[in-house]
Amino acid sequence: MIRRYFASVLIGATLIIPIESVVYAQTTQLEEIIVTARKREESLQDIPIAITAISKTDIEEAAITGLEDISSLASGFYFFNQGQNQPGRYNTQLRFRGLNQAQFSPSFETGALFIDGVYVLNGGTSLSLQDIERVEVIKGPQSAYFGRNTFGGAVNFITRDPSMEEFSGELNITATDRSRFDVTTFLEGPLIADKLSGSLSARYYDKEGHYTASDGGNLGDEQTTSVTAKLLWQASDKLSIKFRGSVSEDDDGAPAQAYIAGRLNDSCAGNPITTPVGEVANPFNFICGQVPDVNSAVPAQFSNVIDGNTVFQPGINGSGNTISQIFADSTIQGGLPALTEIGLRRESTRFSIISNYQFDNGYELDFVYGKNEQDANFIRDFDLSAFPGGFSGDPQTLSDESYELRITSPQDKRFRWSAGLNYYEQDFASSLQGGTFAFGCFSNQLFSGSTTAGCIPSPNGVGNLILGPFANSFGQSDESEVFGVFASLEYDITDQLTVTFEGRQQNDTLIKGGATGPTGIDGSAQELEFDEFLPRVILRYQPNDGTTLYASYSKGVVPGDLNTEFFNADARERAQYLAQFPGLGESTPQEELDSFEIGLKQSIFGNRGYLNLSIYSNEWTGIKGRSSVAIQETCEASDIAAAAPGCTFAGVVPGVGRLQAGPDGELGAFFNARNILLDGDADIQGFELEVGGVIRDGWTADASIAYVDTEYTRYIFNFGASRLGFSDVQGLSVPRIPDWSGNLTSTYTWNINSGMTGFVRGDLNYFGETFTDERNLAFTDSYMLADLRAGVETENYRVELFVKNLFDEDAWASGARFSDTAFAADFANFFQEQGVNVAPQNKQEFGIRATYRF
Repeated sequence: MIRRYFASVLIGATLIIPIESVVYAQTTQLEEIIVTARKREESLQDIPIAITAISKTDIEEAAITGLEDISSLASGFYFFNQGQNQPGRYNTQLRFRGLNQAQFSPSFETGALFIDGVYVLNGGTSLSLQDIERVEVIKGPQSAYFGRNTFGGAVNFITRDPSMEEFSGELNITATDRSRFDVTTFLEGPLIADKLSGSLSARYYDKEGHYTASDGGNLGDEQTTSVTAKLLWQASDKLSIKFRGSVSEDDDGAPAQAYIAGRLNDSCAGNPITTPVGEVANPFNFICGQVPDVNSAVPAQFSNVIDGNTVFQPGINGSGNTISQIFADSTIQGGLPALTEIGLRRESTRFSIISNYQFDNGYELDFVYGKNEQDANFIRDFDLSAFPGGFSGDPQTLSDESYELRITSPQDKRFRWSAGLNYYEQDFASSLQGGTFAFGCFSNQLFSGSTTAGCIPSPNGVGNLILGPFANSFGQSDESEVFGVFASLEYDITDQLTVTFEGRQQNDTLIKGGATGPTGIDGSAQELEFDEFLPRVILRYQPNDGTTLYASYSKGVVPGDLNTEFFNADARERAQYLAQFPGLGESTPQEELDSFEIGLKQSIFGNRGYLNLSIYSNEWTGIKGRSSVAIQETCEASDIAAAAPGCTFAGVVPGVGRLQAGPDGELGAFFNARNILLDGDADIQGFELEVGGVIRDGWTADASIAYVDTEYTRYIFNFGASRLGFSDVQGLSVPRIPDWSGNLTSTYTWNINSGMTGFVRGDLNYFGETFTDERNLAFTDSYMLADLRAGVETENYRVELFVKNLFDEDAWASGARFSDTAFAADFANFFQEQGVNVAPQNKQEFGIRATYRF
């Protein structure tokens, strides 16, 4: 309670301190920031779009190392290393302004990442920033310029051009008391005088996890190695061509996590609720209210709340294989990283070519090409606790290629325009919902009819009986082709009033379903095609040099998806699906976002400060919502069976379906839990306020506040319905997005002598309460993180001491509903028991950072 009150006071102070203090400022003015969010150079304070720009100086002063750090400085943008339910760096999800996507595939993300305008598929978890000049966080639909997956916003990394004039370099070393070690280098300079220059950067990052599992292993180990090269070829006075390539490798251990099981932390039983649609529910075996913290939660297993398996449990299966052997023998696509232990291995390569030709009459022609490849293998503890249960191997391969040709008119005319063509293709192969399974422990009811959950002894009496392997279905694999034609027309009606019309005609083709495997999708797959015109209209009014007022309407789309398991089902299985959800179709409609926004960008106190405000209202339709059904499958249709045709259990009766043996040997129906997609709608409103400036010479402060209100107007969510009592969540809020968030940062520098300056910087970030699932029963508490750093700097050296998480905040960093797979009674009720999977904060950390420039 004290922390929450303190955070509220500090966030309120952000509106007062910078504005009031700047009155006493001296003559220093803010530097103009140039952005390229509309693919041409514009002043940040003039462009009629909500953008947070993070400069190279900001990256250095705040020691920014990734998207999590960037999100703490950009109001209305959220990013965690817990993209979906699973903590760690496996999945990416960029969230903007109340948009939270429940679907797993990165093909359906509502926010996108770009490097120099080149789309990066699933690339946000371990990017290196050594050669970054600026990061632009662009909020609201950006489909007209950036195309696919910029439904809610985009993050564009702008890289540095290597110098044509002189050689220079930088070495940066960070070390902390918690065994985090980060070394980056950057070299640049001319290779051929006035014609060719290049840069080379590299990073080695190694972090020892802050938590220890019950089995003695670390939770949260991370390691990244990356190398990036860039060439700038000035072919003539008019033509420049940039080549950029990077390779990186991630090698992580088991992620830091905690599973708060509802059956062990039940605060719902005996507390009936009335839902917004008037249903009376009596939830039990779940959490109603705040998710218990690390000091009060009942652990799922043993005594640690933050826990999980970091090594496999001993035992063999019927073939005499251990779990390591099962994963070693699993069929994965050639070239994917081999993995036989819990953790993540990922290899990424990225390449781009960007050319610009400037005509004598002021027109410019740009060509952009990009290619990305990423191969990963992830073995995880599927029940997210120390229970020695199921393990899932989730190999994943992604590749994409894009082309863009664009022509832009002179920008000094009253009428300005640009037009272009864009083509994008993508291949994605993964399961994401659980790949190759091996169970060290599971409920005995599955095989003996017992209702006791526990481990089955192995036949040789050593360890547990390992069940598996159960094959990876690669059920979330997809292929995409996207073609777009886009244009922008801008006209200055008067010297103060400008109108802009932008649009993209986009054809988006998705291929998914049928027989899928590690080599891709076969000819039986379904092809979904979406044609859409995506407009944006902006009216800008600038009554004076320091004021920009704007109003805009824009539209974003995300393609619809295939109900893969329903699509692959035979007639008798489909009848069971439709009996439970009569309106279920083979695919969902595309998601659409209609966004209205008004904004103000105001320079204050003689351009020594700024105040930027954006207010928006969004209507979101076609939301992909996941629910569960229990199906008695035909034997060969089930992806839980062995890869070879045939039944794992007792058999199949023609016209009846798959069977299993009961406790006395009798045959009964075998039901399996399956996921389906149901579309829904929501309304979203909010605002973002950014304010700051120069308080005195050498003293700056910046602050932001974001507020968002979300409400489902149509949405069904039935996971755990037998325990939680209702499925219609109309009137409730979109999960995992706080109503309130904000940050305050301030830097003070002073001269020590003629060649040395001292500095001190503080960062304070507030993140409000967030619901963990669509029913809004459980929420994670708000928290406040503070960082402090101080040091000295000369022309060539910078040395600083720092502390992260100054107050040792231990509230959960993020949380999401997850099924209690350690206590599943049978496959039909796999999603019956529910809980919350949470990611802990990094602990308080002291360190030193040294930089050498030459």
